Amino acid sequence: MYGYICCNKTGLSEEEINRYQSAYCGLCNNLKTRYGQLERISLSYDMTFVILFLSSLYEPEEEAGEFRCGVHPLHKKTETENKFTAYAADMTIALSYYKCMDDWKDEKKYLKRLYARSIKKQYQEVAEKYPRQCKAISEGIRELEQIENSTADTKPDDAVKCSGKMLSELFVYEEDFWSNSLRSFGFELGKFIYLMDASMDYKEDIRKHNYNPLIGMNKKPEEMKEILTMCIGNVTQIFEKLPLVQDQHLLRNILYGGVWQKYSEKMQRKEKKHG
Repeated sequence: MYGYICCNKTGLSEEEINRYQSAYCGLCNNLKTRYGQLERISLSYDMTFVILFLSSLYEPEEEAGEFRCGVHPLHKKTETENKFTAYAADMTIALSYYKCMDDWKDEKKYLKRLYARSIKKQYQEVAEKYPRQCKAISEGIRELEQIENSTADTKPDDAVKCSGKMLSELFVYEEDFWSNSLRSFGFELGKFIYLMDASMDYKEDIRKHNYNPLIGMNKKPEEMKEILTMCIGNVTQIFEKLPLVQDQHLLRNILYGGVWQKYSEKMQRKEKKHG
């Protein structure tokens, strides 16, 4: 996940904003407690969404508490944790490990390589605990790498679907009645995120001669709004069929508003940067 699934505070109540922040702080503290201070740099809004989304579906028992944050020490913060907080922290480690390794292979970023090495043992522990999810991530990244580096003609949809398959397993905490719906949700969301990321990186990928599915689609970023709207429509169609009650308005805000806000902001920054 690439940091696109974030909260748009416009239209949210103070209670909803506090709820979102408490889940975010809970994830941050969980990463610190179970993995160490350094691992907090992998903290993301995307995984906060995973916590709230799965919590709304399964309604697990939660624990709340107050603490003082090292970044904002003057005021006490509230955190909320449940079993999905720990799960999101584990998936954060898995995704961070492979993202860093991917950055090392693609751009030889030594700091990413060092960070991947520092969390390798932790990743291995996560992989033992969640083999299905980690296998999907590793196989997906390997398949995506083959597609992006292939000299043969490949369909742009192959890479998009590959991204969807990786994310589909992440939303399935365990096999149960909701597994198929959650896989479909993650699959469609993964496709959407991949295409949005490709739109963001289009000009840079052209300059660096990197793979970008938009080239095969014969599309430019400014022509992607209709396709992205259709993709997020597929996501929300599945979302609306799930019996989500807790945080329903907050989750809708993230899917319907937050992602588009992030997309628009990044597109504007890209346009200003490239003139």
